[in-house]
Amino acid sequence: MDSTDDLQPPCDCGALGDHPANPNCAHNPTVEIEVAGDRTACLQAIGLLRTSYLIKIKHRWQDPETEKWVVKISATKAQPKPDTAPPPSTPEAAVMACLEEQAGLEVTQHLIYIATGIDDYTLTATLTALAAEGEIERIGPGVYRKNP
Repeated sequence: MDSTDDLQPPCDCGALGDHPANPNCAHNPTVEIEVAGDRTACLQAIGLLRTSYLIKIKHRWQDPETEKWVVKISATKAQPKPDTAPPPSTPEAAVMACLEEQAGLEVTQHLIYIATGIDDYTLTATLTALAAEGEIERIGPGVYRKNP
């Protein structure tokens, strides 16, 4: 019978190539990513990246020739954290938490719905109330922003 004591699983440090974990793998590599496309596609891509990486937006602009958005991002592999924080207790708290992550960016009501899971009627009422109170800014029909 073969012994499997000397087999180690591949390291999950984010470096390319399978290798056993070692003391040099304690770092969290950072990669530079450029996302381009229409505004909604860029926001969705950033949201998807945030599920696995710590994201820092370096630059964002709209290309005058193609009218597409270009976002340069610095991404660091996220270390799993225990989920110790309770979920937001009110729709207002959930909406504010969602917009806080995208502070300064315009976010559609549909993306807020996807991120929070609040039913459409409650979400519409919550966004209207928060905009009336000045907590968030209504940019246009179904588009909101929290100023940084």
